[in-house]
Amino acid sequence: MSSENNRVENEIKVWQSKEEKLKFLFQNSPNIERSFGIEKLKFFKMLLFKYEKTKAVDEKITLRFLKHEYNKLKHQVYPNIIVRLVNEALSAVAFQRIDKRDYLRGLELNKKTLEEQLIKCGFHEAYGKVLANMQEQLLNFTVPVSYHISENERLEHSLQFVKDAQGAYQFDGFRSILHTDSSPSSRCTHYFKNEKPESFSAAEAYEMLAGRAVLKSGTWKQFNFNDRDLNDNYRMHEFPDAYGYNVSNALRTVPLKNDDYETFESLADSLKKGRREEVVLMIQGREMKVFLEANPRFKTLNFYNDRMQKLSLAEIKNGCKISPLKPRQNIETQTAKKSHHM
Repeated sequence: MSSENNRVENEIKVWQSKEEKLKFLFQNSPNIERSFGIEKLKFFKMLLFKYEKTKAVDEKITLRFLKHEYNKLKHQVYPNIIVRLVNEALSAVAFQRIDKRDYLRGLELNKKTLEEQLIKCGFHEAYGKVLANMQEQLLNFTVPVSYHISENERLEHSLQFVKDAQGAYQFDGFRSILHTDSSPSSRCTHYFKNEKPESFSAAEAYEMLAGRAVLKSGTWKQFNFNDRDLNDNYRMHEFPDAYGYNVSNALRTVPLKNDDYETFESLADSLKKGRREEVVLMIQGREMKVFLEANPRFKTLNFYNDRMQKLSLAEIKNGCKISPLKPRQNIETQTAKKSHHM
């Protein structure tokens, strides 16, 4: 096990960093060294408990040195042997009843919180890998997730986890990369920070990287692919309610074949999530299949034919670059025709 994977060493580094900051803040406080000594004894005791069953050689060696430091510090904080023995007995009871219980409860709460966040973001299948990495007690770690969206599109995600000052792991966010086979040289990538209320899901990340707009907390967001920040992330176009775009109103200008309330609302909700949806239009008594998506910038909708060529509604109405749907024959009629020719 390399030193960077030595869990005991990593936790000690976190403690040392925290101790330095607190000592600087309270450097003028009386008895500051003794106060930190008492807290450090509790911390050492917890480390000895957490990793007592480790099989890693580096960690076993570190624990032996840690136990030596623990005994040495105990004599410094409690030089009187009677006081030291009484405190040791009391701290052993307190550790079993409070510290150990609180640690295990906090660990389970941390796992549950991470699982809920992963489910919300669409990464629940990565939870097992997250648990395995948590066991290593690294200061931070990354979990890769990769899958195909379609025959020509593949998404790669890198989920980032960091340990906070209290020792709990936080899901910081994820970097997504959209690979498109039709344009191998192009590579759209962005880091989606996991922060309320602006956290994005994996599905929304795909729609954004594909160039579409997503409605988040009352504001439409869309990448500006011509502008990146210093972290290689796209800057956002943002269109709040005050901008005046209402996707439902835009849909009402479209001659949808199925425009009942439930279908209409479902379509509007899907467009708000950034999806490109297939619909059937009624144009001069003919059924026309098109794909559409929200376009908040120009307060309209984008239309595409089945070859994904962009169209205007006027072109669709004039029958340009689009073919009417062929009427489906009745199954019984088709069967009768086959029987007649046999």
